[in-house]
Amino acid sequence: MTNRIVDYPKSPQLFTPIPRLKLYDYLSQGRLQTLDGNNMPFIAWPDGTPCLQANAYMIKVRMQSGRGGNGPSRVGSKGGSFGDYAGKISHLIRFCYYNKLNFISLSDDDFCEFIDGLRTETKPNNPQQLKRNERTINNIGRRCLNFLAHVGEMNQIHNFVGVGGTITIDMVDSIAYRNGKAFKHSSVHHRSFRTASAKKTRRPIAEATIAKLREAIDEMSTSEFLCNRRHLMISLFEELGARRGEIQPITVAQVLAASTLKKPKILVTTLKRGGIGLTRELRLSSPLIDDLLRHIRSDRRDIMKRFKGVPDHGFLFVTERGGRALKTDTFTTEFSLIRRAAGVEEQACAHLFRHAYCTNVVADLIAETKALSPDSFRQTLMTNKMLAEHAMSRTGHATLESLLDYVDAAFRIKSKFEQVIHNVEITKCYERYERRRKRLLQDFKNGKISKEQYIEREEALTAAMDRDLLAA
Repeated sequence: MTNRIVDYPKSPQLFTPIPRLKLYDYLSQGRLQTLDGNNMPFIAWPDGTPCLQANAYMIKVRMQSGRGGNGPSRVGSKGGSFGDYAGKISHLIRFCYYNKLNFISLSDDDFCEFIDGLRTETKPNNPQQLKRNERTINNIGRRCLNFLAHVGEMNQIHNFVGVGGTITIDMVDSIAYRNGKAFKHSSVHHRSFRTASAKKTRRPIAEATIAKLREAIDEMSTSEFLCNRRHLMISLFEELGARRGEIQPITVAQVLAASTLKKPKILVTTLKRGGIGLTRELRLSSPLIDDLLRHIRSDRRDIMKRFKGVPDHGFLFVTERGGRALKTDTFTTEFSLIRRAAGVEEQACAHLFRHAYCTNVVADLIAETKALSPDSFRQTLMTNKMLAEHAMSRTGHATLESLLDYVDAAFRIKSKFEQVIHNVEITKCYERYERRRKRLLQDFKNGKISKEQYIEREEALTAAMDRDLLAA
């Protein structure tokens, strides 16, 4: 057996999402019907030439039925699920390129060497730590096998990847659950795969960590605009529990419309639900509305005035230099910078705020239903359809099983809610206002606002809190 090269030169990302793309579908009554292919990835070899088989595979995936006829997600700067698939098969593209192999000439032993190569890679900034765990490697391997099966069909070798094929696989049956209903699930196994490690669960971000991040923002920010934008960013993730790609598209018009409502709500597009146009309403507290309006009428307006030649795109979050709409990935960069400045060792990314929000939603329900154990509460959720749908509408989860992942963590903090079981909302209301009062006082002490501004904002906070308490 020939030893294959598995240590390649560093190369950039092999795929680029195409913002606007239409795909030919079929002819009907003399008219050409097309499919929306916006943000699908275009894949190339490491030397920049198009990889025809990989791009044909992407088109095949788009043509598949299901998910409302829209195919996998294409949302985000990296193309959503399509980008994830392209990233996975990029590993195989590099392997074949540097070993001068055609996809169709790969043997079963070659595929084993490819997987073993993934297993030996280490992190560039920490050579002692492996780059991927077994679960990740298996997922890459399964996607590559699916791609190679398509290559086999293109070459009319129908068992290129299959049971007893050139690249031999086994089909493993198991029982899975979706929204409490059991169904049979078949997965692909190859001899190069190892038993996957247990699924990692990340803890929700702690309140003490959030306090450290806010302190770091005050110290590190080079301008008042950046300082205020970062605080507002944390407030939105903390109170809405939304994903990065759900926060980024929020517009000024949405905030202004929400501010006129008695109970302010904002409509966000729900991601990771396998469809286009799925939305949910998220409640905005009065202090959060005040923060948003202050940002729009002061910080954001000043930036947009500075760049008069740039048309106002209407997005809430803008860059300090240029007034452009903030990209989704910028949230990740910002949290990374703030975390380092705060000296926080544990993870403190945007998604951990969502974990905290979802954990609190489940803890609320545990307190309200007076569940005695995690198992009894899981049973309640699986049998009480109305309760489950209410919880999933608040968190934006597609399946009940995803929500059940938070039950154990929620039980650890449920005592926080049990003491106020009859009025959880009042306690939350006080907590929100106390956090803002502390920040307001800190701004006054640091000379960021005048005495008159401090009094004015304190009175506005008190009035808003009174309104919220009456509505609770």
